[in-house]
Amino acid sequence: MVSRKNMSPFILFIIILMLWQCKGNKEEDIRLITFKGSNVARFLDFSTSFSALDSLGYVNLLTRNGDWISTNNFSFFVRRDLADTLRVHELDSLIYINGDLTGISISKDSPPLSFFNQLSAEEISHLRTIQFEEPIWDSIRPYLKKIALLNPAVDIVYFSEMDSVALLNRDLLWLSQYFRPRALFLGHETDSISFSSLAKFPSLETLMLALPINGNSYLPHLPHLKEIILFNNEDSTSIGSCFFIKNLDLESLTIIDNNGGTIDCAALNKLKNLRNLHMESDSIVLNDIYVHHPHLKYLDLRLNKEGVSISGIFKKNKLKWLSLHPADGPFMGQNPKVLQDSFPELEYLEFENNDSLLDYRNFKNYKKLKYLVVFGKVGLDSTLHNLDHLRYLSLSDTFLKDSVNVVKLQKALPNTIITPNSGACLGSGWLLLIIPLAALWFYFLKPKKI
Repeated sequence: MVSRKNMSPFILFIIILMLWQCKGNKEEDIRLITFKGSNVARFLDFSTSFSALDSLGYVNLLTRNGDWISTNNFSFFVRRDLADTLRVHELDSLIYINGDLTGISISKDSPPLSFFNQLSAEEISHLRTIQFEEPIWDSIRPYLKKIALLNPAVDIVYFSEMDSVALLNRDLLWLSQYFRPRALFLGHETDSISFSSLAKFPSLETLMLALPINGNSYLPHLPHLKEIILFNNEDSTSIGSCFFIKNLDLESLTIIDNNGGTIDCAALNKLKNLRNLHMESDSIVLNDIYVHHPHLKYLDLRLNKEGVSISGIFKKNKLKWLSLHPADGPFMGQNPKVLQDSFPELEYLEFENNDSLLDYRNFKNYKKLKYLVVFGKVGLDSTLHNLDHLRYLSLSDTFLKDSVNVVKLQKALPNTIITPNSGACLGSGWLLLIIPLAALWFYFLKPKKI
C-alpha cells in the first residue's frame, strides 16, 4: 500500500509513464486507407492510380495526414478524424462516405432546390466539401447561407466551366461573407482582384490556384496558411522572388508546371519551414535543397525531360517519404552505398522503374523502409522476397494480374499488403487524366491566348 508520504512521487511516476506511453503511441503521418466503391488517387498525382487485388473490390491506398484524395467526381482532405476504411458512394453531384453526405457539387446535375431545403442540421454537419462547377445562382444562395450558418468551415472547390474572372471575383466576395473554409481550390484564371479577395479568407490552411501571369505579384498574408498548390497551363506565367514573402511559414508546397513557367528559386529558398515539397517542373534547381529546407520530410519530384540532374537530392537528409519520377530513371549511375547513407530515415519509397534487371537486395539496407511503390517494370521480382520488413508493396497491375506472381509474393511476404498500381503518361495532358472534376476539362482545354 502506498503511504500518504510517498503518494506525490508515486502520482508523478504514473503521470510520466502515461505521457511516455502517449508519446510511443503517437499517430503516424503515413496512413493506409482502404476504399470500397470508387476509384481513388492522390490528388494532383498522375501516377497514383491504385486498384483492388481481388474481386472483393477493396483498394488500399497509402496517404499522409494532409493529403488530398480524389475519387471519380470529388476531392477531399485526409484529416486525422477520417476513418481508416471508407465506403464511397457517388451520384452525379453528391458523395457519401460511410453513409454520411460528404460533398455536394453545384452544377447542371445538382439536385433540385427541394433537396437543399430538406437537408438536416446533422447532414450539413458531416459536409466536408462544396464544389462549384458553375457560377453561384441566385436561387441557391439562401440554401448556401443555411449551410454556412451550421458548417462555415466546409472546404470550397471552385472549378466553374464559365471562363469569367469577373464572375469568379463576384463569387469569391459573396462566399467570403458567409464561409470560413480551411481549403479553397480555384481551378480558374485569377487577377489582382482575386488575389486581394483571398485576404477575406483568413481561416485558410490550404490554397490552390493557377500560377500568376504577373510574376511581381504576391499572396496576401493568410495567418493559418500551411499549404499552397500552384499549377500552370498558360504561357508567360512566373513566380517572382517575393511571391511567398507574406507567408514564409508554409509547410507544404506543390508546383505543377508543364508549360515552362519562370520560377525564381530565391522565392522557394525563403521557405525554411517546408516539410513537404511536390514539384513537377524542369526549371527547378535542386542544389542544396536540404540546406534551404532543413525540415523537409516529404519530397516528390516529377520531371518530363531527360538529362535533368537530380544528384542534389542524394545527400544525407531526414526524408521519411521520397517519390521519384524522372524521365530517365531515378537511380541511374547511383552508388548503392550512397543511396543507403543518404536516406537513413526513409519509410516510404516510390519510383518509376524502366530497368528489367533492377535488383532489390540493397533495399534491405533501408532499415526503416516500410512502404515500397514501384511503377512500370518490376525488375527481378525474386529479389523482392527478401524484403520481409515491408508493410506495404505496390507493383504494376500487369505483373499482379498473373496469379502465380501474387502467390509467390504472398508466400514470401505474408505480413505485407500487396496492391496493384498503374501509371499515366507524362505530358501536358496528364492533369486531365487525374483531376476528376469535369469542369476542369473546359479550363485546361481552352485555346491559348495569342
